[in-house]
Amino acid sequence: MPKMTVSVPDEVLAKFKKEFPEINVAEIVRAGIIKKLKELERLEELKEKGKI
Repeated sequence: MPKMTVSVPDEVLAKFKKEFPEINVAEIVRAGIIKKLKELERLEELKEKGKI
């Protein structure tokens, strides 16, 4: 799987790790990218069908 770097303000990441240490930040980012891609693909489908 390819890797990518995401920049987040230091204070945001520190707060997240302090308050939610059990959460895998990389997994949240990965899931968000996949969700956005699906939304964009659905939007394209609707455009092609002339529904928007």
